[in-house]
Formats: sequence, C-alpha cells, structure tokens
Amino acid sequence: MPAPPAVTRREERQPDGGLAAVWEFTPEREPLEALLRDLFENHYRDIVFGPCIQGAVFECRTGHPPRRIGYLDGYLTVDFGDWHLHLCIGEHKGDGRRPCPPGLAAWRRCGRTALVRTFSDPPIAGHAPLSYSLGLWNGRGEQMITFFLPNPCLTDDFRPARSPDWSKLRLWNRIRTHHLGLDEDPGPFEEWK
Repeated sequence: MPAPPAVTRREERQPDGGLAAVWEFTPEREPLEALLRDLFENHYRDIVFGPCIQGAVFECRTGHPPRRIGYLDGYLTVDFGDWHLHLCIGEHKGDGRRPCPPGLAAWRRCGRTALVRTFSDPPIAGHAPLSYSLGLWNGRGEQMITFFLPNPCLTDDFRPARSPDWSKLRLWNRIRTHHLGLDEDPGPFEEWK
C-alpha cells in the first residue's frame, strides 16, 4: 500500500448555497490508483459513479466487479465487459508515432482529488449531510468523475431515511483511514439531533 497523500481540509460554499467540508489530497498516481482499484474491485456494490457537472449527473452502478483493471500510458482502464471507462491519473505521453503535446497531457491528467461531505445551509433537520462523495478533476479543473458514497440519511434507493444508518459511513471511513491516513468521521452530527 502506498503512503497516504498530503490532505488539506477546508469548507467551501457550493453554487446552490450549500456548504461542503472538503478534504483535498494530492492526486499522486500510486495512492490514487490503489484507491480507485479498491473502490471498483471491493466496493462496486456500494458506489454510484459518473460525471457530475451543472446540468448533468450520470449515476452509474454495476452489480459485478470489473472483468479487468489495467494501467497504460497514464490511463487507468476499468473494464466491465460490455462497457469500460478510462481515467488519466498518471503521466501521459502518447506513442512514438503520435506523442501527446505536454499541454494536452497536463489537461487530461487528474489535477485535483477531494473527499467531499455536502450540507444544505441552513441544515435540513434529520437530512444533512446531503451527500458523501469522492471527486476527480482534470488539469483544467473540469470534473472527470464523482463517486457517490453511501449516505446514512438515504435509503439504498436514495430516498430520505426515517433515521440515520451510521453503518453506511463504513466506506467513507475506509477511504479516510486506509487511503488518506485520517481519523474516522464520527456520527451522529449535531444536525441530526
């Protein structure tokens, strides 16, 4: 297991007025590859993933692990058999016949990664945080992919839960402790009391 990356915590205001607690970490290839492999190989049933930009959210799920995960020329390829995805997380050069220009390679490569817990502001009693996620952005700050993680305040079909299920923080806390070297995130939070 690679050493955990450096992590910086901050709060930021979201475009809709919500508040997010953000744990940004350096997108070094080895720790990021280990984290992504862990999510896709061991937690594929727990994640919903895809691009999440203003005006479009892709909420993809899979009922089986990937057939293969490979790494070549900076790209992690996750192959589910009938579909696959590519994420540029390392140094990308192209090939001898068609080298990738350095500016384009820097644009494609993951330039920012963050674990994000989003709250409404003011908090909605019984239903905050709104989401727990892991995001990747490219070298120009464009969203590459978001992993929506289990939320204690939502049912498995994304409806508000009658009461929080704190066991759903298991994957969030695995990422925090195992991959980022942080303490577990406690619950319950004041917003739920």
